[in-house]
Amino acid sequence: MPIGHVLLKVNMVDHAAVVDFYTQALKPLGNEKLSTMPNGWVVFGSKGPEWVVGISSTESETKAHVAFVAPDRASVDAFHATAVAAGGKDHGAPGFRPQIHPNYYGAFVLDPLGNNIEAGCMTPSDQGEL
Repeated sequence: MPIGHVLLKVNMVDHAAVVDFYTQALKPLGNEKLSTMPNGWVVFGSKGPEWVVGISSTESETKAHVAFVAPDRASVDAFHATAVAAGGKDHGAPGFRPQIHPNYYGAFVLDPLGNNIEAGCMTPSDQGEL
């Protein structure tokens, strides 16, 4: 299963050093700094966002976020139901996420350690699965 992107949240005092580290470390893998978002998050990738270094707003906030690419909406629904049944905590029921993209359908679960795990796919709402 392909990974869509990973988000690593760090404290503000460590942010610049971590961004500098990944700017250098990911370059041999064909990844580069693609953009810096208004909230200070820095996006790395080769063709699109693959690795994001964000700023943690609190110590209790989840530190890692991993997004898996799902083949269709049914798989997103099944991921969410299975993950919750396995002991995960609902962190966003399956549905369209227009704040990400108008055609993005995703679901979010916190794993037993509190990491934010996502499954999602791009699918037009009026045309069924791609």
